[in-house]
Amino acid sequence: MENNPLVTIFFLAYNCEKYLEKSIKPIIDQTYPNIQIIISNNQSTDNTEAVIKKIQSENPKIIYRKNVLDIKADNLYDACDNNVSGSKNIKRYDVCFNHCNGCLKSGLAKGEFIIFCHQDDIYHRDIVEKEVEFFKKNPNAMGVFSLGKIIDKNDRIIGEHKLPKELQGKNIYNFSEVFKSILNNGNLFLITPTFMARKEVFEKVGLFDDQGPFGGSDDLEMWLKILEKYPMGILQENLIDWRTDGRAKKYNQLRTEKADFFKVMDYYLIDKGFIKLADKKNLRQYAYQKNFDDTLRAMNFLIKGNVKEAKKIINSSFSWSFFRALLENITLLRTKLLILKIILFVGINLGFGKYLGRMLYKII
Repeated sequence: MENNPLVTIFFLAYNCEKYLEKSIKPIIDQTYPNIQIIISNNQSTDNTEAVIKKIQSENPKIIYRKNVLDIKADNLYDACDNNVSGSKNIKRYDVCFNHCNGCLKSGLAKGEFIIFCHQDDIYHRDIVEKEVEFFKKNPNAMGVFSLGKIIDKNDRIIGEHKLPKELQGKNIYNFSEVFKSILNNGNLFLITPTFMARKEVFEKVGLFDDQGPFGGSDDLEMWLKILEKYPMGILQENLIDWRTDGRAKKYNQLRTEKADFFKVMDYYLIDKGFIKLADKKNLRQYAYQKNFDDTLRAMNFLIKGNVKEAKKIINSSFSWSFFRALLENITLLRTKLLILKIILFVGINLGFGKYLGRMLYKII
């Protein structure tokens, strides 16, 4: 199929028996005719393996691999079809980007292109076809994303990802365009499970930095690392139903430490010197995002009963620069956050912190 290059789809699975069959079906039924499907099980402890074996028996071309941690080297290696048991001492077996690296190191990928599909999202049947078509039209691009709808645990659509205004009207971008847009808006438009890459890019820029300082934002560090050298695309179509009841929700729920996102952005701004690309407005909007994050952290401290730390954070979060950045880019989400910030400020300083924390715990 010389006009339809092979695409390797790594379907990443971890304790996903609930959604697995529903999520894998549109992958199997893709409209694109030349795909290799590899289901990679990341040390699941539920019935995920049994469900995978059932799917594999009905679709014998599907390859099944297991992700196992090499205890001595403290990184993932491939134990394809070998029944190697996990250890209770494994610390990082469920880290997504260790899993991605394990897949890349396995040598199983035969495709010219690679996509990492997530276990609880629902992919549209034409996502592979449309992303490959993008690569055919843009031979210099090394990666492409799409947009998507947001669904809850019951498959109900509760929102959608939108491309920032400054990125609309085209579908291929350089580092500066994406970096400044992330400073302005956060990383709300580079949807990791929609990412397709030319396989060669991982040989050129390296694997995900799963042992480094970036934690759950290893994906953003990878996208920026690629963009430093090559253009990437964003299809302005909803080609995935992205489930909010997943890792992202678990990460943010009751999180009191600063978001890993800022570790990546500070590294690029300061350590790598890309602050030279940013203007004053970009930096104000980035500071606003840190303020936004502090409000969520204050709420989480309050829910955990630490009124003193919540008060310290929320009382220092009001400033002229905060309101100026808010007025420069007013959105519904930002308006809701302002209301939350005011409620926290008033409640805590009137001495109702403990009661407010209990109430928020029930709501959250």
